[in-house]
Amino acid sequence: MKTRKNETRYATLDPKKLLGKYMVNRVLKKYTEDFIDSDTGKKESIERSEILFDRGTFIDKDVLSKIQFYISAEEITEEIEVSNQKRIGYYIASEMVYPHISIVDIGGKKCKFLFYAKSIEQSIEMLKDYIELNYEKGFSIKSVKEFTECVILIDKLKEIKLGLDAEYLQSHIEFEEYVERKIEEADEEPKPDERKFYQIEAKIHADGMDTTWPFVIRAVNVDRAMMLINFYLNQREKEHAEKCKSEGKEYAVREFITMVEEAKPISIGCFIPREFSKAYED
Repeated sequence: MKTRKNETRYATLDPKKLLGKYMVNRVLKKYTEDFIDSDTGKKESIERSEILFDRGTFIDKDVLSKIQFYISAEEITEEIEVSNQKRIGYYIASEMVYPHISIVDIGGKKCKFLFYAKSIEQSIEMLKDYIELNYEKGFSIKSVKEFTECVILIDKLKEIKLGLDAEYLQSHIEFEEYVERKIEEADEEPKPDERKFYQIEAKIHADGMDTTWPFVIRAVNVDRAMMLINFYLNQREKEHAEKCKSEGKEYAVREFITMVEEAKPISIGCFIPREFSKAYED
């Protein structure tokens, strides 16, 4: 049975060591092509490449003779990495950051983590780091998977009295006035055990168009979660308007009308802060 455990791999241009092996990577002929820029009239150069052999190519006598010809013509100048195993698949690393969810056994109790990551491999590395820093007991990672693409919002605002919440939700006051008047004089932050994670599909109306956005929000209730969605949308809109202004562009700030299309509580034990995840994104 062929596995990584019994693979022999090395880089060489020695014909004796190449014969009977498989190419690990594509072998390229690299060259520089000159051209005249039609706009400036100047001579420019561009690096180009041509595939001579694909990965997984078996090096028999015919292929070896072609390799030696390319070497003599200086079209192959770097050592060729070869293996005793034919490996034709190749791993594609993700560059996009997505929400992930993981179940971790910590001291015999299962805990579900929500966080941002690029891949499963990165998720495991980050989870180990975070759990080692924040939990005393032994742990094992039971599962990791990509979660629904969504905006994750955590209620960090201080608790606001129910009467004011109702006043805002009934559209008696504007959102900006609501926040400006009361956020500084609010009571204590909601206790962690009072907040739940909600998965919400929000219908957003702006400029005569409707779109649906998925959110995962930690808040005391769905009404509070919708308030956070409004806050997020307004802040994002203001930032975009300020960016346009700094670039000398005109931009009319949109007003949003949001409605709940679907909302349900989901079981999440811990959300790893985005700031922690960002350390792993580069």
